[in-house]
Amino acid sequence: MKSYSQTGNPTSRLFLLKSLFAGLNKKCILTDSADDLGAIRDFGETILDKKITEICSVGEFFLLPHSENAIFVADINIFRTEKNLYHFEHKENLKIERGNTRKIDEIIEQLLENGFEYDPSLGDTFTYQKTGSILSVIGNTINIMYQIEWFDSEIDAILMQNRISQERKFLNEITFSKKNSQKFFHEKNDEEKYSINVEILESLPKILPEVDFYILGCDFLQEISVLQKFAILHFSEINTLENEKIGVEFPEIKNIHELIANISNNKNTPIFYTRNPKTLENFLENNSLKNITIIHSNSRKIESFEFKNDNKIFKNIPKLLIADDILGKIFVKSRKSGSVAKNLDLLISLSPGDFVVHRDHGIAKFHAIVKKQMGDLEREYLELHYADNDKLFVPITEIFRISKYLGENDVTLTRLGGKEWEKTLTKTDEELQKIAENILETNARRQMVQGRAFGRFEEEEQIFRDNFPYEYTDDQLRGIFEVFADMEAETPMDRLLSGDVGFGKTEIAMNASYKAFLSGAQVAVISPLVVLAMEHYESFVERLGKFGVKIALLSRMNSPKETQEILEKMKTGEINIVIGTHRLLSEDVKWKKLGLLIIDEEHKFGVMHKEKIKKIRTGIDILSLSATPIPRSLNLALSGLRKISLLTTPPKKKKPIETIITNWNENIIQTGIERELARGGQVIIVHNRIKGIESLKQELEEMLSESQNKAQIIVTHGRMNGDEIEERIHDFKEKKYNILLTTTIIENGVNFLSANTIVIIDPEEFGLASLHQLRGRVGRRGDQGYCYLAYRKISLNPDEKNRLITIANNNHLGAGFEIAMRDMEIRGAGDILGIKQSGKSKDVGLPLYFRMLEEKIAELKHEKQIKIFTKIELDLSYIIPNEFFISELDKLNFFREVENIDNISELEALENEFLQDERNEHIENLFLLLKARIIFGAFGIEKISKNGNFYVLDFKKGHTIYELKNFLDAFDKGKNMIVVSPEKIRIDAKNFQNSRDFLQNILNEK
Repeated sequence: MKSYSQTGNPTSRLFLLKSLFAGLNKKCILTDSADDLGAIRDFGETILDKKITEICSVGEFFLLPHSENAIFVADINIFRTEKNLYHFEHKENLKIERGNTRKIDEIIEQLLENGFEYDPSLGDTFTYQKTGSILSVIGNTINIMYQIEWFDSEIDAILMQNRISQERKFLNEITFSKKNSQKFFHEKNDEEKYSINVEILESLPKILPEVDFYILGCDFLQEISVLQKFAILHFSEINTLENEKIGVEFPEIKNIHELIANISNNKNTPIFYTRNPKTLENFLENNSLKNITIIHSNSRKIESFEFKNDNKIFKNIPKLLIADDILGKIFVKSRKSGSVAKNLDLLISLSPGDFVVHRDHGIAKFHAIVKKQMGDLEREYLELHYADNDKLFVPITEIFRISKYLGENDVTLTRLGGKEWEKTLTKTDEELQKIAENILETNARRQMVQGRAFGRFEEEEQIFRDNFPYEYTDDQLRGIFEVFADMEAETPMDRLLSGDVGFGKTEIAMNASYKAFLSGAQVAVISPLVVLAMEHYESFVERLGKFGVKIALLSRMNSPKETQEILEKMKTGEINIVIGTHRLLSEDVKWKKLGLLIIDEEHKFGVMHKEKIKKIRTGIDILSLSATPIPRSLNLALSGLRKISLLTTPPKKKKPIETIITNWNENIIQTGIERELARGGQVIIVHNRIKGIESLKQELEEMLSESQNKAQIIVTHGRMNGDEIEERIHDFKEKKYNILLTTTIIENGVNFLSANTIVIIDPEEFGLASLHQLRGRVGRRGDQGYCYLAYRKISLNPDEKNRLITIANNNHLGAGFEIAMRDMEIRGAGDILGIKQSGKSKDVGLPLYFRMLEEKIAELKHEKQIKIFTKIELDLSYIIPNEFFISELDKLNFFREVENIDNISELEALENEFLQDERNEHIENLFLLLKARIIFGAFGIEKISKNGNFYVLDFKKGHTIYELKNFLDAFDKGKNMIVVSPEKIRIDAKNFQNSRDFLQNILNEK
């Protein structure tokens, strides 16, 4: 058996399989990956060019010799049985054949026995509904619906329909598996009760010699060794020493210009898979790009990939495949910078089946985009499903009222027409009132205390930059000038500098410190750990000392005499920069002229220390450094309460750390350590329990006793006193030892330039941020670094697996910010603004919570009016044909982004881009509505509708006579508007041909 890793995504793996399928034997794919299984179900036949049959029970394996089909797929979990319970009955499946005589009620009874549930909306898997003589069923795939139609007592037709692409196919038979045969056993008790039946697994190749087996994933199963014994190949999700790395990556194409360059310059001409070939054909033709293969596919799940390495084994497969996951994003119109709620919403894709929040109606499940014809009108709607099987159809032009729900996993749908949602919004509003007041009070204190505007010293600052021994990245230079601009303003700076490990955050901090020094101000650099403070001290002295800057280190390791001397010099201003731990927050610390506070890894400080930091922040410039911003700091930055600078460009020669997930295996660990020692490097082993660390040292010494390079191990942990930790880390850095066995005290910032291998024991117990930081301790000099994630549990739960796979997959340079975003999704909204205790954010979802917070802040500041989105209920058809969009995601994002447009010129430019001198009444109607919404919203109109023979304009509550006069002066020119009240105007409909004519006239477009 051959094992491969770095196989990319489910799409690339199917192409890899296709290239290896040979011979007359039937093929069977075994997997525990829901993504791979979903991809095979969705588009496997498109890529493999053969019919694929899913095996849903163990018994079906013994029917394979009699099957005409050539390719089969099975979820490995169907081999889970209760211990000592071995059976091969086929009775758990329900087979329905066209032409059979079976009563519809009999089929329903069997569906119920197999775990199916009645659901008139068919909003979940394993559900059914009955309409007359038609039975509609959803099996284990939410987007595939089967409709079985009876004629009298005979099954007359079986129709399979893809609910996304609307593709239909008539079948002669269909088999539904029992619901719990698809169950994944995640709980410990389940794993103890249910285990994979090794006896059956081992018997498969003997009983089925005419079948070749292929394994996708299954890396974390105890039975993987059994599977590997009889499989042709294994595509692993994780890197191990035994497998060969293929080198499939996601193409780095971020915009249209990069797409054109990629097509023009790439020796591997890409193949395109898209749901909208016409749009792509027009684009390629307009840019004179020829001889490009475009394949029309209705699947939304096909993913882009690129083969970076030449591989002689895998032939006749696309070297570069570009699908709608890239096209749908780069063809979206360029986004304006908007509020955090909008930007956060756009960062997170919306798909059928997702929970969403409607501002007025509450939490629902997004079902699909549907077209509805009402008389002569045709429009598109988002179909939302609420509690009690109620449905709400929201015009796609009002998608701004909907946001994806981010919060708790266990969410309850809102009941339409009830009072619960109104009460939820009221309670949330009350909570946000307090939070907004607190935010404004904090900001007001900073504004009231006059900040200092640091001077400009362009010549001196340039000399300092020229003295940097390396070449600045573009991000570093941008970050330096953004920080300088903040420092030169009178408003105190509050900026978050987010950059991956080793991307040059400290250099930017030193530029800021030098500017403060030139301005005569003192600088405090505060770190959560002594060893990190020591690192900064050494770096600052080396870089700034030659420019006459006086720098001191203040921590608990100083002697009383040293501490007193430093404190005195801080008071007199003799020391310019003081670097330290929370000792800098003590009451006896006084400054002569503190102007800049640099906080490294703020989230590592305890609650009490954070409160002390808050007290000294007011009036001084703050620069926070973070390699992986935690969700709270990330969202504060995104929301505009803090400015953010991103460092995403890696320094030259720095290589990604190769990350290997493995269970604790002495041979693997020993090989990794010996390889590092053989090249003269050092190894860090992280064991986050002080108890047992000495016995682990003995175990390692015994394991490495016969190594050619003698293992010299030194131990550090948090219970040692500061002097001892400092001395031991210093000895390791001086290469007196070649292995450091430590707890996580080395997590942040400490540079070990000769360490290129790290082993993290029990990695599943760490958060993503910690794992990312620890991995960043190695490979700092440009040598290839290795990170072994060695778990010792018999089995990992899904969250633990996801965390390890996430950290392994995000091993590219600059992954820190992406990991933070992923961490935010895993952890939900709990830490946002430090309001986990109250829980209101989970009641309305994070994006809506942020939007309400921003509105509350704006309301309290009296700085701007809350934007009114005018609801236009007129008889106008407005549908943009699908060929204008590369994907459904593109279409959704277009309407989500339109809400950010708040000026007519930008809207007209977008309209011209869509129409390109071609008339399209639907598109013209849409942009007419959007234009009316912008203009009338600015005048406080909440709704425009037609009531009988009159068009009615409803203004916001509390609309004044003065505001009404402004509107009439602007628009009542021969329109004979009838003022009913300051909040309502009527206009006779007889003066206009239709609603389109009415809007054009009232907007003075005719």
